[in-house]
Amino acid sequence: MTPFDSFVAQLKALGYAIDERHRDRGIAVILDFCVRTGRHAGKVIAVGLHGADFPMTPPAGIHINPPLAANGQNNVSESPLGNGWQYWSRRLTSWSTDRSAHHIISYINKVFHDA
Repeated sequence: MTPFDSFVAQLKALGYAIDERHRDRGIAVILDFCVRTGRHAGKVIAVGLHGADFPMTPPAGIHINPPLAANGQNNVSESPLGNGWQYWSRRLTSWSTDRSAHHIISYINKVFHDA
């Protein structure tokens, strides 16, 4: 099993539907991710996460579709995933103590809580 496959398996075990069409870029996309907190609470979006070398390196940010912020503000930019995608550069802390997909989901929730 590749590191990417392990990442996808952990996300699926948490109950998420995963789109693997960006596998060649090392990005797994969580479909229908419900934002639970912050000013975007209740919105359902797609969230892309880099997992090519999981669990060695944490994601440095999230790719989201549809866009929820203006590009150029608060480390938000266009995503290489194409039209309709944004990249939110955010640091994931405590990776050395918890290298799991569950920790990454907590990180996503914190990103939206702080947005």
